[in-house]
Amino acid sequence: MVSLDHPLIHLLALIDLVWVEHEAQPRGRGAPKLYSEKVMFKLYVVSLLKKLWERRALWRYLAANPTVAAACGLPQLPDRRTLDRRLEEIAPQAEAQIRVLGLTLILEGVTDPNSAASDGSAFATPGPVWHKKDKDAGIVPEGLRGLDQDADWIQSTYHGWVYGYKAHVTISVSPATVRVVLDATVTGSACESHVLQDRLADLPPTLDTLLLDAGYDDGALIGAAAERDIRVLAPLAKPIGESTPQDRRDRAAYLVSPPGKARYAQRGTSIEPFFGTIKDFFCLNPLPRQGKRHAATFILLALYAWNLLVLFNFLNDRPLGAVKSLLDCL
Repeated sequence: MVSLDHPLIHLLALIDLVWVEHEAQPRGRGAPKLYSEKVMFKLYVVSLLKKLWERRALWRYLAANPTVAAACGLPQLPDRRTLDRRLEEIAPQAEAQIRVLGLTLILEGVTDPNSAASDGSAFATPGPVWHKKDKDAGIVPEGLRGLDQDADWIQSTYHGWVYGYKAHVTISVSPATVRVVLDATVTGSACESHVLQDRLADLPPTLDTLLLDAGYDDGALIGAAAERDIRVLAPLAKPIGESTPQDRRDRAAYLVSPPGKARYAQRGTSIEPFFGTIKDFFCLNPLPRQGKRHAATFILLALYAWNLLVLFNFLNDRPLGAVKSLLDCL
């Protein structure tokens, strides 16, 4: 049984400390919810941290550990249907709470408030794959069972084509501090630059520079970022020609200069290894469950948990990056 001084109990208490109310879904008519969105969110954080991927396993764990159930704020154990039904609200809630924690860590001086990197990463879904030709035609081959029909084909620089989901993530990049997740969402094979453009308003107001790869060399995104006083540093997707505008020439020249190279190098040492760390630490390669809502829930909760563990380390004078050792204690 989990004791009251267990790190998991302290982490759940920390969620109470940093929580900002965000109604993930508009309230409809009917009786008020017995379990608040914060309570359900904490339950699924426990599910992630303890790798209790099935609702039955989570229910049994809570029944055997009343201290954890109490720390989640449960007036009584929810039935398994409630756990399944309330899953829908976890992903949008996680997006909002990630932003809250990211800004909290910036204000505490834990990470660089000015520079960030954004990128997308493919997370493979478990089970058989739906070959692209068949998926595009809407044909499920006879005998192919256990197929995740929500998943999509995503092209990965490092892993080729992956059948699954894409996480779009923005993290801090200062070389002297720990990485902090500032914003995140999960899609199918959505265009990375379009997703980022739609989420510029969600980035911290302190941000002035985004380090991106050539896939983000999009005039609409760069213009929208400039309107928010954010400078985009991304290699040009096309070679410089006679008709290349001066602002693109200036960006290309800066990126090959010594200070430009040094600054852009922060991207490669931050966001690309970070995705591998998240998949490894939280056992998300492949994902534990099929379906868009499960993929979004567990990916976003892992990114939220990363920030939460960093904040726990900060408040307890532990090394900021000692996330794995803390996870191992849970």
